[in-house]
Amino acid sequence: MALLISCALWLSGCAMFGLGRSYEKPDISLANVEMLKANLWEQTFQLGLRVDNPNDRSLPIRGMHYEIYLNEARLATGVSDAHFTVPAYGSEYFELNVRSNLWRHIRDVVKMMEDQQPVSYRIEGHIRTGLFLSPTVTLHEKGMLDPVNLRF
Repeated sequence: MALLISCALWLSGCAMFGLGRSYEKPDISLANVEMLKANLWEQTFQLGLRVDNPNDRSLPIRGMHYEIYLNEARLATGVSDAHFTVPAYGSEYFELNVRSNLWRHIRDVVKMMEDQQPVSYRIEGHIRTGLFLSPTVTLHEKGMLDPVNLRF
């Protein structure tokens, strides 16, 4: 009987915290790429990311693991402990400083700048939320960037 009461209380707690409701995955897009500094062995970029929340409740972000690709060349991989909240039906822009070694892709990067053609990007990884029991959101976003708007 105590087990039954415990389960009922746990389920009502889940409903109270919104775990019974479905939660749509947020959209993550790369809004800007800016090279901050570069040398032969390492480059530092500032990435502007936009998180759009299609849900009727806010989405607390408590960190992420990511891999970012430009034209299928891995630009960066790493982790961030960024803490922010995306409002319900809203969006947030945040900047992420990343380090990379593009030496093996330098020809492709130079060609990308010269051609001024759209650049494809892909973001993969996981976002840790601040929701009850801290579920993660899997990232697999693709898109195109207009090189006219990029600052290399």
